[in-house]
Amino acid sequence: MRIYCTECGEKAVIRTSEQISKTTRKLSCSCTDIQCGHTFVVDVVFSHTVSPSAYAMPEKVREAIQNQSPSQIRALFLPLA
Repeated sequence: MRIYCTECGEKAVIRTSEQISKTTRKLSCSCTDIQCGHTFVVDVVFSHTVSPSAYAMPEKVREAIQNQSPSQIRALFLPLA
């Protein structure tokens, strides 16, 4: 992950990282341009799921899927027409 200074646009360095919650992390950053010297905080927050975790499925279902061929697995997850 690259962080850029919000004042001058140069690269910034993450100095500390604090886990606030399961979905939020607070990054304390410093600009690498010594003439700028800006220090700032960035919040990194989980937004949304694009593809759900396989762990969300019951274990028996995951085990059954593992015993299928790749084409059978793809067929299971194709949208219904």
